[in-house]
Amino acid sequence: MTQQAELQQRINNIPQKYFGEVIDFLAYLQHKAQKEEKTEPLKERVFGCSKGKYRMSDDFDAPLEDFKDYM
Repeated sequence: MTQQAELQQRINNIPQKYFGEVIDFLAYLQHKAQKEEKTEPLKERVFGCSKGKYRMSDDFDAPLEDFKDYM
């Protein structure tokens, strides 16, 4: 039995009151499949690509005056 035939047989055997849930689930699966198709692979990161974009102050490592009591 093919998967399509099995699916058709199972659909024919479920009660009418569950058809809405089956339709919702099939819509979810279609949405999930479309989302997977649109996903692009991640680009490889390049080391140093942000070089020169940020600048740290010269006294970055200097102790803060607020903590003089603790040093």
